[in-house]
Amino acid sequence: MKKVIVFPLVAILLLLVASFGYRAYKAELGRREAELRAANERALADTKREEAEHRAAAEAEARRLAELKARQEIEAAEQRLARLRADQAAAETARKAAEEENRRLTAERERLEREKEAAEGEARRLAVEREKEFAEAEVRRLAALAQLAKLEQEKRDLADREAARLAALKHQQELEAERLKQALLERSIYPVDYKRREHYYIGVDIRNTQVMGAARPVPLK
Repeated sequence: MKKVIVFPLVAILLLLVASFGYRAYKAELGRREAELRAANERALADTKREEAEHRAAAEAEARRLAELKARQEIEAAEQRLARLRADQAAAETARKAAEEENRRLTAERERLEREKEAAEGEARRLAVEREKEFAEAEVRRLAALAQLAKLEQEKRDLADREAARLAALKHQQELEAERLKQALLERSIYPVDYKRREHYYIGVDIRNTQVMGAARPVPLK
C-alpha cells in the first residue's frame, strides 16, 4: 500500500518538477528572447543612430564643402574682380600715358616744324645776305680791279711822262752841251773869262740838279 502511494507521489513530483522545469525553461527562453529583442532593438537603435550620425556628418561635410566651395568661388571672384580692376587701372594709366605721349609728340612735332620754318627762313635770309654780300664784294672787287688798273695806268702814264721828260731833258742837255761846245770853240778863253766860265758851269750844274730832283718819280704806296 505504501508503494502504491509512493509511485503516484513520485510521478506527481516528477510532473511538478517537469512542469517547473518547463516553466523555468520557458521563462529563460522568454528572458533570452527579450534580451535578444532588446539587443536587436539596441543594435537597430545604434545602427539608426550611427546612420543618423553618418548622415549628419555627411550633411555637415557637404555643408562644409559647399561653404568652402562658396568661399573659394567668392575668393576667385574677388581675385578676378581685383585683376579686372588692376587691368582697368593699368589700361587707364596706359591710356593717359599714351595721351600724354601723343601730346608731347604733337608739341615736339610742332616745335620742330617751327624750328624748321625758322631755320628755312634764316637760311633764306642768309642766302639773300650772302648773295648781297657776294654782289657787294664783287662790286668792291671790280672797283678795286678798276682802281688798280687805273693806278697801273697812271703809273705807266707817269713812267712814260717821266721817261719822255728825262729824254727831253737829256736831249736839252745834249743841245746845251753842243751849244756850249760850239761857243767855247768860237771864242778864245782869256784869264778874265775863266772865272766867268766857272760860274756858268756851276749854274748849269745847279739847274741840272734842280731839274733832276723835280723829275725823280714819286714811289707809289
